[in-house]
Amino acid sequence: MGRNSESGGTITDLAGEARPAAGRRGGRPGTGIAGLAFRNLLSRPSRTLLAMVGLTVPIVGAIGMLGLSSGLRGLIDDTLGQVQGIIVLRQNAPVDLFSELPAAMGPAIAAVPGVRAVAPQVWKLAPPIEGRRTAPRVRGGKAEKAWKNPLMDLLKAVVIEGQDIPAHGRLRHEVYRDHLLHGDAGGRFLGEQDRGKSNVVISATIAREYPGPDGRPRAVGEALRIGGEPFLIIGVYDTGSLILDGTIIMDIAVARRLSNTSAETVSCFLVEPAVPAAMPEVARSIRRAIRGVDARTMADFRIGIDRLLGKLDRLLLILVGLALAVGSAGVLNTMLMSTTERLSEFGILRTNGWTRGNVLALVLGESLGLGLASGILGCVLAAGALAVARPSVEGSLRVETSAAQLASCLALSVILAGCGGAYPAWHASRLAPMETIRIGSR
Repeated sequence: MGRNSESGGTITDLAGEARPAAGRRGGRPGTGIAGLAFRNLLSRPSRTLLAMVGLTVPIVGAIGMLGLSSGLRGLIDDTLGQVQGIIVLRQNAPVDLFSELPAAMGPAIAAVPGVRAVAPQVWKLAPPIEGRRTAPRVRGGKAEKAWKNPLMDLLKAVVIEGQDIPAHGRLRHEVYRDHLLHGDAGGRFLGEQDRGKSNVVISATIAREYPGPDGRPRAVGEALRIGGEPFLIIGVYDTGSLILDGTIIMDIAVARRLSNTSAETVSCFLVEPAVPAAMPEVARSIRRAIRGVDARTMADFRIGIDRLLGKLDRLLLILVGLALAVGSAGVLNTMLMSTTERLSEFGILRTNGWTRGNVLALVLGESLGLGLASGILGCVLAAGALAVARPSVEGSLRVETSAAQLASCLALSVILAGCGGAYPAWHASRLAPMETIRIGSR
């Protein structure tokens, strides 16, 4: 029998003499099954490429999702690790921006055993700075088109924090005061002389985001227009956290005037316990002593955020899982079409000594090779995209992936491709030799 060129020429010689697909005489397959499977995939490049795209896209999405989730957790851990104390909010308020409490509640909190200092705060979204909006404006449930990256834009939204200056001066640790830049570049923090004055402390990030007329970052001693009103910059800090560095600090009375907030209300109270190790116990005592408030430590915030991120992860996994299922269905379709077109070849191989297991291994090897190639391509594309995007990500939001995550996604791609090729492989191996030749010759 001479050279066989059916269905893309996947069988080079069926006589048992020098046959790549069958390494031993008598028609029994040898180590050439892997090579034959590889050539079969190359013989149909368009179909193979489409099946690879169907698996590669969700693999890239899965890696990106894992990298983003890890980055958000790192950002939250870095942020909460710098803030010390207990935050007293209105009950069921998610964060201080959405909380409102009576200012007269301060003495009652200070009377709770174990409390060392109580510092009232007013938190509000900043009005336009230098004529530019500082947070996305939502219309009809969608952010305006000017906000090209909603996640980054929300994380970078600028807020104002109004501090009761004497009360904050009694705190042992104040995150923004502790992170002032060194030397003249850092200036000074708010003091008694700043009460009632339009003086602010800003971050180095805000200084870069709203440069002066000469294009250089704002510096100590320069003015910054907030809500159309000029404010004097007296200090510049840098925490390195994308969340914390979006805050402008000013006197609480000025913040109330700027945000039209009543003098009888505050957003929250920052409580410093006398003994740091007793923080959870002091928080519980505040909740028991005062009705309608929620006293949270940074550990409490971390638990709540981890729960929220866990729900987000599950939602993203469902979406990626659906995309992977579609990719696996694409492999199934590709392998079904491929095996249907090559039934006569399988029959000839069977008559030359191939067993059902050999045919099964050949078809399954093609699908696994397809999954391996898709997984490698997806990992390379995702790692490359993250490497390109990493320099443009600000602060402590590190969007990156680990070798273990890449290996997991690669294994998932191979497994899904194997599942997609299992039925076509089983179907091709179950037909009798003469039956496959007869069906394939129709």
